[in-house]
Amino acid sequence: MSCNPCLFLFSFLSFGLARNLVSGQNSTLLFPKDNNVRNCSCSTEIKSCEYSLANLMCNCKSQYPSRISYTGDLVVWFTNTSILGQLLNFTLVQDLKLSLCGALPLPTDYLAIIGLRRLEVHTANSTEQRLIIYNHDMKPMDKTSQHPREKTSLFHISYLDTSLFNGQSLKAYSVEDVSSINEQFPNLPYPNAFSVTNTSYVVTLIY
Repeated sequence: MSCNPCLFLFSFLSFGLARNLVSGQNSTLLFPKDNNVRNCSCSTEIKSCEYSLANLMCNCKSQYPSRISYTGDLVVWFTNTSILGQLLNFTLVQDLKLSLCGALPLPTDYLAIIGLRRLEVHTANSTEQRLIIYNHDMKPMDKTSQHPREKTSLFHISYLDTSLFNGQSLKAYSVEDVSSINEQFPNLPYPNAFSVTNTSYVVTLIY
């Protein structure tokens, strides 16, 4: 029996995953350049905001600002909150490093990041600050509800206050068992398209 259909299906799925997930040993670096975004795969760490060095040392290509999912380390250099929102708002990112390459101060804007585990921020006027949202030991999966036939999925969502780059110490506060973000945090952005039944949210405020 021929396995051609199986091979075709496997190749199609692999291609789809490769397009939508950025993973592997290299880190992904994003930074704005000439009304586009440079998407770079870097095998070594590049000093923040060294654009010429990144183009020299990394494998870079230009793309229009878009949101996809990242399973590996993601580094973003940005000059304003507008471009940062285009790249990160409601994006799945686990390990994130943000470097401000523009002028201070920044306004207070809230960016929603899905599944964030570790965050590192860097500005020209301060040292690097690191924050662990939750460890790999924690499993944001199913937990048994009060009803034996129902299970509640844990959904981790972090809200980053962009004014934290103005010089204050990096802090975070998490609220568990949030049944409705719209009701309990009405001032935070949250699209209705993300609403899922039998879901308990872990909301982390980063400021």
